[in-house]
Amino acid sequence: MTAIEHKQLWQAVADQLRDEILDGRLPAGSRLVETELAERFGVSRGPIRDALSELARSGLALDLPRRGTFVPSLTEQDLAEVYVIRRAIEEVAVRMAIESATAADIDETERAYAQGDLATAWEADMAFHRTYCRMSGNGRLLTLFDELASQTVLLMRTALAKHASLGWTPPVEFHRHIADGIRARDAAAACEAVGAHYQYTQDRLRASEG
Repeated sequence: MTAIEHKQLWQAVADQLRDEILDGRLPAGSRLVETELAERFGVSRGPIRDALSELARSGLALDLPRRGTFVPSLTEQDLAEVYVIRRAIEEVAVRMAIESATAADIDETERAYAQGDLATAWEADMAFHRTYCRMSGNGRLLTLFDELASQTVLLMRTALAKHASLGWTPPVEFHRHIADGIRARDAAAACEAVGAHYQYTQDRLRASEG
């Protein structure tokens, strides 16, 4: 087997397991056993091991010595910490995006904002935020966003399981303000809108704990 074929195998396994973790088919606490997964996917344990390492790196798997690898059980404090980091990198992202964005990039931000029902769709919400992180032109920032985005979905699922009243309603008006700030190339306004977005979400999380 060539290195390329091996890489394609572990990536395919990682992508499938990531989807199952994020949509709840593999809930928190599920054990990820190399031998069972190798049999299921019809591959050797090498690609499985690499796939689990990738999931652990992005926070979607937890390797416990002498116990095995599990889908992590995350807390609302974990979610609050993720939002603090996302807020910081996205404020940087909008500034960098505004500095380098072309007219076509600005149009893409508008399309990402308008796509789907942002009041209910996690995928559309993440797509909107990812658009201006990609527009920043900073590959490492985008990689960090992608890792945190996966964790956000898993963490929100955990929070909603405990507090159904929390709901998941991405603040559409804040998305509108972010898009407006980028379109106007107003870095201060765009950063303020990003900050307001995350402050709103953190306030809701704190209220749910009360």
